[in-house]
Amino acid sequence: MATPRRLLLDELEQLPGWAAQMARKYYAGEASHFLLHNAIYDLVKAGTEYMSLLNFLQRELVGTKLLVTYNRSEGIKFGSEETERAFTADRSVADPLASRKAPLDLPKDPARALPLIEHFLLSGDRVAVIINFLETIIPAGEVSYMSGDDRTNLVAFQRWITSSRLLKKDNIVILIAENRADIHPRIRDNSRLASIEIPYPDDAERLDFIGHMAEQLPNLKMEVTADQLALMTSGLNRVHLNSLMRSAGTSGETLTLESIRHKKKELIESECVGLVEFVQPRFGLDSVGGMAKAKGFLRSIADTIAQGLTDEAPMGILISGPVGTGKTFLAQSFAHDCGMNVVAFKNFRERWVGSSEANLEKILNLLQTLAPIVVLVDEADATLGTRDSGGDSGVDARVFSKLAAAMGDTKNRGRILWILMTSRPDLLPIDLKRQGRAEEHISLFYPDTEEDRLAIVQAMLGKNDIEHEVADWSPVTRNPLTLSGADIEAMLIRARRLSRAGKRKKVTDEDLARVAGEFTPARDELAIEYQVLVAAREATSREMVPEQYKNLSPAELSQRIEALRSFIR
Repeated sequence: MATPRRLLLDELEQLPGWAAQMARKYYAGEASHFLLHNAIYDLVKAGTEYMSLLNFLQRELVGTKLLVTYNRSEGIKFGSEETERAFTADRSVADPLASRKAPLDLPKDPARALPLIEHFLLSGDRVAVIINFLETIIPAGEVSYMSGDDRTNLVAFQRWITSSRLLKKDNIVILIAENRADIHPRIRDNSRLASIEIPYPDDAERLDFIGHMAEQLPNLKMEVTADQLALMTSGLNRVHLNSLMRSAGTSGETLTLESIRHKKKELIESECVGLVEFVQPRFGLDSVGGMAKAKGFLRSIADTIAQGLTDEAPMGILISGPVGTGKTFLAQSFAHDCGMNVVAFKNFRERWVGSSEANLEKILNLLQTLAPIVVLVDEADATLGTRDSGGDSGVDARVFSKLAAAMGDTKNRGRILWILMTSRPDLLPIDLKRQGRAEEHISLFYPDTEEDRLAIVQAMLGKNDIEHEVADWSPVTRNPLTLSGADIEAMLIRARRLSRAGKRKKVTDEDLARVAGEFTPARDELAIEYQVLVAAREATSREMVPEQYKNLSPAELSQRIEALRSFIR
């Protein structure tokens, strides 16, 4: 059989970057086994056309090779009649009893199908094998917990990858899975397997596809330009863009800024299956009451980012403080002023082996495509975990290591800004709080002056659209109780409810005084004192620490914290 011609240099340059990388490795003899992952369900550009990944591989990369494809659902398929005849003949040699069986009787079960494919691959030349949904054949997990068939499949792939016989042949094996973490580590981490990431399209690639779609949809109406649409749709792939534009083009509706934002939020959240929430903050730092020093510090960072001085932006920010101090609201308001995409981590941990790692890999891939982006992690001490495996087969430690590596990747400075929020910063590992990760520490405390409480009152009135005719705010500003921002907001909302019950449109002085006189914060005072102390110790700026703690040394703060630790659950 003749060896198919190699792609010329100018032809390689016309391929997508990942495909050109794959072709160079193959032609150089560096690898004959490839794992394609990440955006495997996206459309791929070939010349002036867009097609599925499988069609692209068959048309642009496999060429004249004898192509065999396999997945658990469809079983063994052939790229041509020539391949089918060659495979049938090879099967007759491998299994004489099967010589009269029709190709339609080929087994779908991997334990029976893979040996047939392996024999064809090892005995023939100019063969290409594409196996899709690899994670369903050799899923991640402990070998001791795998079924007999799964272990057989694992050994089969290990033989393929390490076989010296394949090095002498003009054959290629392409394995496809969306997430590397879903695949058994003995395969995905094998040095003989070349891992090729297919990225989501960048701004220029999205713009090119938008132009392609606009030609096909002459009735499409947009209130934004193609350039603006390309920038607004970061994190979406071509399939998403096709859905977005075709829906508007066929319905006759105008593609507006609001509809684009809504569709983008819907697509990203459905893509990540509840792993992240796409956040669209309504308020900026000007809407935050009190916290003047914290707001000033964050505003300077937001201005730095807005000016494009990414090398001066922090890698991450830790916001700590007792419950009810407005950590989440402050973080969202800061993200609003940064003008970046914003996502919030949700619970990505699952009890199944490998699932947590796969979910995290999906999230981290998404963050790269959405950058520049702010990532909000609430209750960070519980969400991020530690290096201690804790009897979970090392899952927690592996998740923590992957997160720590992502947070500390200096290539993401100014592109991915992590904001960790917690009332218990003492439970966060020092690895995450050091310079190069969450390097700026902001501590929030309960308002302790009348001016701070009044500023919070004014902010909460605006945030909750509360109408009033109150002249005296002293029931709140001079209240002897220790009040958080959340407590003050709760009091104002109760006062509005009381006024509406009395058929009044506006909150009165009497409504406020009655609510303030009855209000009792629902919290554990010892726990609050502990949270205040650990926040004071965590602050990287003494200016943000209350006066009663400002002059205490770290050793004195630690001593008081240790005295309370035994009382805290």
